[in-house]
Amino acid sequence: MKKLLLIGLMSVIIAINLTSVSAEEYTNYQEIIFEDDSVDLLKEFSSSDYNKYYRKTKRRKMFGWRICVANKNEDLEFIAETKIKIFNTGLTPIEYEIDLETKEETKKQISASGGIKVSGSGKNKKFKGSVDANIKASITQTEVKTKKESFEFDIEVDPFTYVSIITRGTGEINNGVGSYYFFWIRTKKGGWETFTVLTEYYEIVKARFR
Repeated sequence: MKKLLLIGLMSVIIAINLTSVSAEEYTNYQEIIFEDDSVDLLKEFSSSDYNKYYRKTKRRKMFGWRICVANKNEDLEFIAETKIKIFNTGLTPIEYEIDLETKEETKKQISASGGIKVSGSGKNKKFKGSVDANIKASITQTEVKTKKESFEFDIEVDPFTYVSIITRGTGEINNGVGSYYFFWIRTKKGGWETFTVLTEYYEIVKARFR
């Protein structure tokens, strides 16, 4: 949740508890930049993309899923959220002491579309049914567990400037499609995606607003 403080001439202490993102929040990140410009998020797949990948799962089988991996372990950088903006509309500098805290957890998120569904909640989310095992067998998932950390910043905001604290980081993505066959007939199909945060940090940006 973005916080906006519009403060005049004073000195204050701000304490913020910055909790980690929950599953699927990555689809609403402010920016995701891939090292390979040709990589797309699942939500950006076009109809032609789906059809292209579905053709790779057309070899029929009696029962079960056939998986196509479109993007595998693709590296990325992200800007998750602007956590706070502090404006100084006064005529003298303002000093701030800001405390930030992160929680300890594994930061893995998943998304699905069409006939592929997600089950569970929180850290226990997975792809529903046997497709979960098929996807795990088709990709290499990096397991990263972040540590609980506290950060302290002393910031001086000059007149007519603002300071933003932004959550940035690096990660990797895997995505693709799957087709399910029952007696050699495809009965459902859909897309899947895993997103793993590898590193996360806070960036402080100072700029003038006039």
